[in-house]
Amino acid sequence: MHLGHADVIRRTIAAASQSGAAPALITFEPHPRCVLDPANCPQSITTLQEKLALLEAAGVEHAIVLRFDRALASLGPQEFVEMLGSRMDIRHWVIGFDFAFGNQRRGNAAWLREHGHEVDVVPPFTFEGNALHSSDIRRLINIGDVHEANRLVGREYAMAGPVEAGDQVGRRLGFPTANIAVEPNKLIPALGAYAGRAISDGKEFVAALSVGYRPTFGGTQLRVEAFLLDFEGDLYQHRLELRFIRYLHPDIRFDSPAELVVQLKHDVADTRRIVK
Repeated sequence: MHLGHADVIRRTIAAASQSGAAPALITFEPHPRCVLDPANCPQSITTLQEKLALLEAAGVEHAIVLRFDRALASLGPQEFVEMLGSRMDIRHWVIGFDFAFGNQRRGNAAWLREHGHEVDVVPPFTFEGNALHSSDIRRLINIGDVHEANRLVGREYAMAGPVEAGDQVGRRLGFPTANIAVEPNKLIPALGAYAGRAISDGKEFVAALSVGYRPTFGGTQLRVEAFLLDFEGDLYQHRLELRFIRYLHPDIRFDSPAELVVQLKHDVADTRRIVK
């Protein structure tokens, strides 16, 4: 879900209004490439749960999630359209310029029009003169440039999950953190410290975020955690959403916990300044 997808959604809602129909979006889960080319399965910028929440907020009335497997992939264009038509009355299609469907991608805008369907083709979405692709966003997040990635997705990149019990290292240092469980295949930003926000039970906090292995303590398990500024309480078993705003520095191994504490104080001050 990025600015290009938001453009398709806006056009779909407008077309639905003109046609006296309801705006609906069809998506696949998992990503087709994860089934057809598992070695190159892309990590998810948005999980299915995140995607559905964003679609609802954007005004999409119906989200149809099709489980993508080899049986679905084997359907020809006519079989695929008939499958959809048996469940809904499709008045109008709004598709991206490179949209294709059916076995061997034989279905496209021309095929739909030849078979009597009304079709709007959305041209490539450009941002500051460049075509926007999900691969660009993944690359930026992979290198930690969440600030630029946020500009392309149109919101702050987020990860969410239930808060898990940790080993209390942060608490002993005076910086108690909340560790979240990461959903499978969710794209994780580059290792390091970030300025960001944390949202729990509808309340928002400025938060110093960390993605790493706690190298100062010889950690071997990847942790995604947050120190919530100006917060006191227990978040265990609560669902916590972390929003990444700015990369601060890489995951650093310090010679002593005291040196780590000094850096944490700098991170908290930088986070407060950047976010506020």
